[in-house]
Amino acid sequence: MPLFNSAGVFARKHFGGRVQKVAIDAGFSCPNRDGTNGSGGCIYCSNESFSPFYASAQLTITKQLAAGIEFYGRRYNTSRFFAYFQSFSGTHAPVDVLKARYLEALQMPGVEGLIIATRPDCLSSEVIALLSDFAARTYVRIELGVESFDDRVLRAINRCHDSDAVFAALASLKNAGIDTCIHLIAGLPEEAENSAEEAALAVSSSGAVLVKLHHLQIIARTRLASLYEAGSISFGLHTPDSYLDHVARFVSFLSPAVYIERLINRVPPAYLLAPRWGNITESAFQAMLTRKLADQGLFQGAKSGSKR
Repeated sequence: MPLFNSAGVFARKHFGGRVQKVAIDAGFSCPNRDGTNGSGGCIYCSNESFSPFYASAQLTITKQLAAGIEFYGRRYNTSRFFAYFQSFSGTHAPVDVLKARYLEALQMPGVEGLIIATRPDCLSSEVIALLSDFAARTYVRIELGVESFDDRVLRAINRCHDSDAVFAALASLKNAGIDTCIHLIAGLPEEAENSAEEAALAVSSSGAVLVKLHHLQIIARTRLASLYEAGSISFGLHTPDSYLDHVARFVSFLSPAVYIERLINRVPPAYLLAPRWGNITESAFQAMLTRKLADQGLFQGAKSGSKR
């Protein structure tokens, strides 16, 4: 039996196989960028470092999807896709604007649902109602940028919301029956030593169906890069070994009901300042984690009382 539940298992169980995400930029911003809650954005964020070549708010959603579907269709030999509102906060707009852009995405042949990346402070009751309406007609998943459940960390990275907002958003999504994937970053400034365990327990009780993990990376032209280069912020960046230890602890406390969508994130070398790990792929890291868990006699949920 696998020692942890992967997103591939989730896809086979719920969709009968792979459905490829096609990332798009719908022209949204974030409340800690546009002055709604703050300015400057999260200190580590560089949207351009993870946007695919075809994703541009200068193009219509339809044109972006057409280019992405052509590319991924050939690459993975698939005709099944989710429109992935990845850039910035995918629910940070008036409800009528959101509705129009979601509908445009769903009209594209081959698109079977929506995956929407957003923040806890961009999920008003009106937005939840809109998402519920769409979820009654098609598959909808919110990819919620939680990053940390610790208020000290949230302040340090300029999230401009606290953990109460995180838990309120998760409760609203759970009550609405909307699938949620929680995004977390390991190694953020002010992070506690037991952050892996605490985060795993919080995710397990949240109602989320998936979780995405990666280690903190210093990306060029971000506020974090400036602080890092000036030596004005003190924290330790993960090595492959230290991050592997972190993930193993996280997985051992994580409920087996939650699936792991991703364990690492690879930033293009032109953007990445530190840490540089070389060519460790997602599949290679999964293999490393499997060996680590097996060597320690662990599996997903082992330390939370779960049985294999």
